[in-house]
Amino acid sequence: MGTGKKGQIDSAKIVIGEVCSRFWFRIPDYQRAYVWGKDEISELIDDVNYASEHNPDGQYFLGSMVLRRATRTTDGVSFEEYELLDGQQRLTTLMLLLACIRDRVADDQLKGACRGMLFQEENKWQKVPGRNRIVYEIRDNVGSFIERYIKVDNGTYSSDFSGIAASKNLSLSNMAAGMQTIHACFNDKVRFLTDGDFARFVRYLLNNALFIYVATEDLDDAFRLFTILNDRGIPLSSSDILKAKNLGAVTKESERSKWAEYWEEVEGEMGRDEFDRFLSLVRTIYVKDKAREGLLREFDERIYGARPPLLALGSESFEAVKEYKDAFDEAIQLDGLPASLGNAYRNRINVMRRGLPSTDWIPPVLAWYRKFKADRLLDLVGRIDNKFSADWIVQLTPTQRINNMNDVLKIIEAADTPAEVLASKVFDFDLKQLQELLGGAIYGRRFARYVLLRLEYLLASHAAPLNLPDEISVEHILPQNPGGTSQWVKDFNEEQRETWLHRLGNLMLLSRRKNTSLGNLDFASKRVRYFEDRVESLPNSQRLLAMGSFALADLEVRHKDLLHRLTDSYAPGV
Repeated sequence: MGTGKKGQIDSAKIVIGEVCSRFWFRIPDYQRAYVWGKDEISELIDDVNYASEHNPDGQYFLGSMVLRRATRTTDGVSFEEYELLDGQQRLTTLMLLLACIRDRVADDQLKGACRGMLFQEENKWQKVPGRNRIVYEIRDNVGSFIERYIKVDNGTYSSDFSGIAASKNLSLSNMAAGMQTIHACFNDKVRFLTDGDFARFVRYLLNNALFIYVATEDLDDAFRLFTILNDRGIPLSSSDILKAKNLGAVTKESERSKWAEYWEEVEGEMGRDEFDRFLSLVRTIYVKDKAREGLLREFDERIYGARPPLLALGSESFEAVKEYKDAFDEAIQLDGLPASLGNAYRNRINVMRRGLPSTDWIPPVLAWYRKFKADRLLDLVGRIDNKFSADWIVQLTPTQRINNMNDVLKIIEAADTPAEVLASKVFDFDLKQLQELLGGAIYGRRFARYVLLRLEYLLASHAAPLNLPDEISVEHILPQNPGGTSQWVKDFNEEQRETWLHRLGNLMLLSRRKNTSLGNLDFASKRVRYFEDRVESLPNSQRLLAMGSFALADLEVRHKDLLHRLTDSYAPGV
């Protein structure tokens, strides 16, 4: 493997015994945390064990490794080392397996073999440096974990693992839980009835389980290869590659470590998909235009590739991501939100997140918060909510809605004071058309749920957070199919039912799922048996319980009141 010429791509298959005796690996700083859990680990053990029993002379394919060749010098000794771009999850799991096997068996030869596959002992007389098989470049905490629990005999039986498995450090918690899972599998008599069964599994793992690797000295080639050859592992996401590009522009080692660790912490907290979505919000703040390519290309071409660049690679990009993440935590997640904003702000954000059709309204909030912090933030959110929801209700296209939010971003960027932004015409919308739509039949329209959530906000006291149920449904008060002898038929003729059935005054929100049979009861019974225990945290819906009747006049009064509250809330400047 060490004979490849510069620029050449090497490829071969290699069994585990060779992987862990001939090669040295480095997990680069742009790689993600170790994330394999119980399902992945137990499935791997079961698959290898099944193959060892049913195809003992065959080979078991573990997957691919994409490697970048490099030469490293330690204590005056140069050796070939490989950055691992793809295969980290499986290789780290293999390290955990070898440590657990060493601690489980009594055979000194096998114990010694496992030690040799995990690390090289220092021999100062022969100038052999001590060296771990896998080095995690930026994760000193992982290095300490390996020293304490992987390299030390019986370290995999530590009583510390339950506490570590519950910690917030993603790599360490999954490694600790992983070794508990491995020992539980090894001790399972269904999997390994006898010591002979376990010995068969170990021999097969070391001699018949194999990787296919590809190795190159060129990082770009290696990145392209991982997308093709990834098999069982978790491929690098856009955020991983974005991190790699920015770390490459940071020259100071301590800065590289700081930002790599920060990035991993955020990704562990949010999850990889949610983190990519957050980065797309950051992209929008800088580009102020609809995304037309994938996240990575958008950053490459429209942020870093702009003339002049909108953001510089390296520490400047990391600082920006951190500042917008802090803004997201406080202004959107409401974690550490300044007390001055109070429950009115919290409640409005929760309604917007629950009711609006997308997150395209969030970038202007983040841009404002980074620039002006909490100064008049509730006023801004009210303007954004009105503009975005009105555009949606009057049926502007998603592209038009995005463009309108981007116009808000431009105003925020250009303004010197909050007042300049709030006075802008970018928040204008067609109020007359909005009123007409809200006054008509809205049941079945995508915005009906949002409109009713907004009414809950408008009728809340904001003395406390608005506790919106996890499950909310839109319900008719006058039912869609009243019984032929019901009071509903006496109070509403067919024409009146057709006119009012789907309009605002006849709709409400309920927690938990609907029950159609109770939903058709007459109002007096329905109010007690159906509504009463399903509106406990919904102020607007609770008001219905105070009504003694629900005939046509009652419905008309309710409709007029709710429509008035809604349209007033959309008045300019509100």
